[in-house]
Amino acid sequence: MANIQHHVISHITGSIYGIAGYYSDNDSTQHVVAATNDGTLYEIHWNRTTAPTPPQRLAQFNGIASLSGFFTSDDNFQHVIVATEDGRLHELYFTQPQHVQVRSPLFQLNTPAGSHIGMAGFYSSDDGLRHATVGGADNILHEVIWSAQVTPTVQNLATQFTLQDVAAIAGFFALDIHSRDVIVAMQGGSVFDVHYSGAILQGGPITTDLVKTFSPPLVNVAAFLSTDTGYRHVIVLHSSGQLYDYSYTPQQVFGQTPLVSLANVVDIAAYYSAYDTTRHVIAATRDGNLHEIYYGRLG
Repeated sequence: MANIQHHVISHITGSIYGIAGYYSDNDSTQHVVAATNDGTLYEIHWNRTTAPTPPQRLAQFNGIASLSGFFTSDDNFQHVIVATEDGRLHELYFTQPQHVQVRSPLFQLNTPAGSHIGMAGFYSSDDGLRHATVGGADNILHEVIWSAQVTPTVQNLATQFTLQDVAAIAGFFALDIHSRDVIVAMQGGSVFDVHYSGAILQGGPITTDLVKTFSPPLVNVAAFLSTDTGYRHVIVLHSSGQLYDYSYTPQQVFGQTPLVSLANVVDIAAYYSAYDTTRHVIAATRDGNLHEIYYGRLG
């Protein structure tokens, strides 16, 4: 069993609305972006040898609905994607948080934002595309895809879910089988993987698989791929405050590992850092604290 560590890495002044977390390969650094209820975004970064930085203000958006963050290795930029209630997606991109470039809007959906279920954002390194999936008021999961060279476009990723019954969504890119995966956690306990390989814009088939049914109710989910093992990790937050790591591959299931129990969790994020082969879960609580739960290979 992995040695599971837990500590508070930072504090945000103001009520936290949501968070994003990611790892940048080029400088072996971990990042958390926190959005407060007034739409202000703050970035914090650290690694194994450097303490977390003070929160750095990035930008502010009125009517924030969801956010995600990821690193793109083709240009060494960090990206923070924000969806606002009017159906617009906005992109912040930077190498240093003191020098942020903004693309606003990145894309305008034909529907306002729907239920608050978060955003699935990631980078697919085999084709250099950026992905952001959000839920609309039309009950559709919309995936926006773009790059520095490709104009943003949108695809209906899933229409079979009643979004008011969805607890949260998350996503990752699995390079081992070139799969783009969006994890959908239902409040009733079922967790699904909506995935496809290759370019969806070229008509690739979209498949939905049941990952696991947990004891209800679920309130949040995060997901990532550990490249050292090939395991997919689905991090679920139960209404009791218990966090679990459910790990699997397309061929086998490792199982469910309890991590920690936290009260008053607002949002969670998760990622894998290659430089120290460590899994990380970030949890924001209502008191403004950002918690890091981290552990090595399970089993």
